[in-house]
Order: sequence, then structure tokens, then C-alpha cells
Amino acid sequence: MKKASFFLLCSAMMLTACAEDREPTETEQVNEGDNEQVENGQHQEDQVETEVGEEETETDHELDDSSDDEKEKNEEDQPSEEEEKDEAIDEEDVLNPVDIINRAIEAETQFSSYSLEWQHHDVAEDGSVMEAKGFTLIKYMENENGPDYFYREDSGVELEENDASTIYEAQTPEARTHYIEGEDQVTLQTASDEFVPTISIRDLHEFTNQTALYQLSYRGIFETEGYEAYHIFAETEKGDTEINLWFDTETGIQIRQNEFFAGYNGTVSRLTMFDSDVELTEADFQISYSSQYPVIDER
Repeated sequence: MKKASFFLLCSAMMLTACAEDREPTETEQVNEGDNEQVENGQHQEDQVETEVGEEETETDHELDDSSDDEKEKNEEDQPSEEEEKDEAIDEEDVLNPVDIINRAIEAETQFSSYSLEWQHHDVAEDGSVMEAKGFTLIKYMENENGPDYFYREDSGVELEENDASTIYEAQTPEARTHYIEGEDQVTLQTASDEFVPTISIRDLHEFTNQTALYQLSYRGIFETEGYEAYHIFAETEKGDTEINLWFDTETGIQIRQNEFFAGYNGTVSRLTMFDSDVELTEADFQISYSSQYPVIDER
């Protein structure tokens, strides 16, 4: 019995020892599993944070690219100082009064034929424009083989002996014919292009040549007589004469003129008709009264 009891006791002690040896091993496995889960969770969190960080970096990069694109676009939209200077120079050239007048002079040479009417008005003391007091009618045809053709009729012209006369002038290559209403003679003179009237009221060279008496200033673009026109103000040094001139921005020709002289009423002239497509013949350049009076040939 004692031997069996001793054997049983020893077996029990060995089983107990084995049981104690296994418990720590199971605990370690549980801890490793927890650790793996924690590590996996931590790895997932790190991965999420990394991905978020990468997304934020990409977003920031896109914003930076967008900002750079916006900046480049703004820089492209903004003209350089050199471009701004060129634009200012171009604008200054366009608005130079001498250039505008020279353009009008050049424009007049571009028409091979035309017919026009200027209407003249007095200006009242309060500045209002009175009814028309006279007209200027002009017909013109270019001639390649000699002096140009023209016909001119000025009505309402103030002369010393007759305050409301009409002056007639006409030119063919053979002669320039001159007649004043009320006189009993017609004068023939040598034909020459220096007598050909201009589209403008005055020969515009008197505003631009070296002996010009006028100081010019540009006043802007205005709508007048149905045109958009450059307005130029001309004044003598003494200030006794003021002339306002308007030139069509499209064709360049003069379309209005206001004149004010010290001690006299002002005059407003308006271009009321201009036709550059008119067909003219030599019959358009004859004065009908010339056959009624004796002719004085001064050629």
C-alpha cells in the first residue's frame, strides 16, 4: 500500500507540475494574439494616417498647382510695363490733333468724285444756332490728264455791295469760270488745281503748316451730325479767333465747323450731304448764267 500510495502521490505531483507549466504558455499565446490585433490595428491606423497624409499632400499639391496656374494666368492677363507704354503711345498718336487733321487732308485725296452740301448758320448771343443763312454746294471729278473738274456754288455770301449774293465757280481743263450774282459779266481764268475747293470749309493746311496761327488741342470723340467725330479746338495766340473742327472717325473727313471771331457773330457749318458714289459728266461743271452775259477772258 505504501508503495502504491507513494506512486499515486508522485503522479499527482507530476500532473500538477505539468499543469503549471502549460498555463503560462496559453497566457503568452493570448497576449500574442492581442498584440497581433493591437499591432494590426495600429498598422491599419498608421496606414490610414499615411493615406490621409498622402491625400492631404496631393490636395495641397493640387492647390499649389492651381495657385501657380492662377498666378501664371494673372501674370499673363496683366500687361507688362512695356506693353502699357506701347498702348499709351498708340493712343497718344491717334489723339494727336495734327495727325487727325493730316488724316483728313489725306482722306480728301482718296475720292475720285463726290458731291456735297455744307449748310451755314449764325449763332445767337445765347449760343443757340439760328436757321440756315446759306449753303455751299460742291461737285468734284478727278482728271488724270490735266486740272480737275469742279463746280462750286456759295449762297448767302456777305459782300460789300450785296449782303446776300451767290458766287458761282466752275472748272474744266480748258478754263475756270467765275460769276457773281448781280454782276453783268463772266470771267474766264486759267484752269489750275490750286483753285479746286476742298471738302473742308477751309484748306486744312492752314492749321498744320509752319506759319499756322492756331494752337490746337484735342477735346475727345462726340456724336454730331450723325457721325462719331474727333473734336479739335483751334485758337489764335491772341484769343480773338476760336475755331472748333469735327472729323469723322471712320472716313477722316471734316463734318462740322464752328467759328467765332471777336466782334462778329459766330458761324456754325454742318455737312448735310456727302455722296462719293455720284456719277458726273462735263455738263455738271457748267454755270448756266454764263451764256447770258459777256465773257471776259483773262487767260
